[in-house]
Amino acid sequence: MDYTRADFTPLRETRYGMGFHWTTWTWPRQGEPKPFPEAVEAFDVRALVETARAAGAGHVLFPATHEMQWIPGPNAALDRIIPGRTCRRDLLMEIADALAAAGIRFLIYYNHGAHGHDKEWFAASGAERPDRGRFFENVGNVLAWMGERYGPKVIAFWLDGASELSRGPDTPWAQLTRAAKAGHPDRLVCYNPGIERLDLFTQYQDFWAGEVTHLEFAPSGALAPGGLPWYSFVALHRDPRLRLSGLWGIDKDARDMVLPSHSADQVLAYLRRFRDCGGAVTFNVLCYQDGSIYEPDMELMRAVKRVARSSRV
Repeated sequence: MDYTRADFTPLRETRYGMGFHWTTWTWPRQGEPKPFPEAVEAFDVRALVETARAAGAGHVLFPATHEMQWIPGPNAALDRIIPGRTCRRDLLMEIADALAAAGIRFLIYYNHGAHGHDKEWFAASGAERPDRGRFFENVGNVLAWMGERYGPKVIAFWLDGASELSRGPDTPWAQLTRAAKAGHPDRLVCYNPGIERLDLFTQYQDFWAGEVTHLEFAPSGALAPGGLPWYSFVALHRDPRLRLSGLWGIDKDARDMVLPSHSADQVLAYLRRFRDCGGAVTFNVLCYQDGSIYEPDMELMRAVKRVARSSRV
């Protein structure tokens, strides 16, 4: 294999950060959600950065897409595939710039949509065809457009749904990874194999995606399978509706749930495990459609900061 992994140091040096599932299905604290383009226009970037600072986050992971192929900003490649799924305000650029000014690194979460929840995208992209060459080309073009636009402002793409991408024998992993590195060859790329799965779908990536849903998970060695650096995107809450899944965001049902919280000591112990393996962690915090944070999560992260950003961790 001719792939040389990008240097994990920029992400390792952040030690820990915060992730947000702020998407088309995110609900407000009260009432009905705004249409996604209106929610993008109303999003308070300054408050997001202050939240990250208050939590001591060294990086922020923010979604470009999730279940629906809607991007919170412009994307000419997506417009060519399925018009009407982009936004006038470039929220991703504003977040990237504001975080950079605060000394916080920026990662983008992207989901390709091949699971079929978004039926219009599923058809328009070519994902429904047995030969998915056009689908892979379309996904690559969307990623490359973002990569070129945001350049070094985005240090990593966290690409969800590796198992869906791997259906069939001819997944062009090298092509997809090149697309994700457009505009910044040193950008880190990973493919998520699923919840706490250690299997490796491709060597054309730079770190283990690390979707984890409980704080008892422990790295088993210095390097993840395939020699990938350890990284974890961990949910702070289990989803009571699903046996194994974390609760990643606030949808219509979740905003009324009473959720048990972890202690700061539990979160710090988890962070230490990954630090000791030379890894990094993103803690997924719950947020509402206006970008404000579920307060118990914010209280927890403030407590983590008091220790983790001192000399004691």
